[in-house]
Amino acid sequence: MNKTEKEMSTKLENALQRLKDHDLDGLREVYELTSRGVFTFVLPIVRDYQLAEDIMQETYIKVHERIDGYSPDTNGRNWILTIAKNTALDELRKRKHEESVDFDDERQPLGSYSLPEDLDTPTIQLANQILSPEELEIVLLFAVGDYKHREIAAILDMPLGTVTWKYKNALDKLKKAIKK
Repeated sequence: MNKTEKEMSTKLENALQRLKDHDLDGLREVYELTSRGVFTFVLPIVRDYQLAEDIMQETYIKVHERIDGYSPDTNGRNWILTIAKNTALDELRKRKHEESVDFDDERQPLGSYSLPEDLDTPTIQLANQILSPEELEIVLLFAVGDYKHREIAAILDMPLGTVTWKYKNALDKLKKAIKK
């Protein structure tokens, strides 16, 4: 862990401890430190921008509700991402079982989504078109979420070698597509 990662981890740990001590400013800081990463993590799972935003917000509600179950000096970011992942999967399961015929619903169907302006670049649009969901998730977590390969491996519960291999293959696919 480099100095910047250590500082980020320490800030997050301090914010989580403040939240555990019932200081809501701790929740604000936790949100500021992790919300971009949580959104980036959830978006490839649900593949719907609005739903990813909703799940991100729900994640922080759950973080607040479950803070007493958090063990200090564990990996706070992974704890938050686990909550986000479970929230996203629960929502997808719930939606799968529901049959909705709301024609006024303007949400995009699962399987397609648009990115926020600061993430909506031609390269990311191309990645969304040609990469598998798993490859896209790894690329977004690394390039946009600023996660290291070993952190992505822990988040996705994959061997580090698999993550680096899939990342390299995804970049190779992108390079080929860009050259065309």
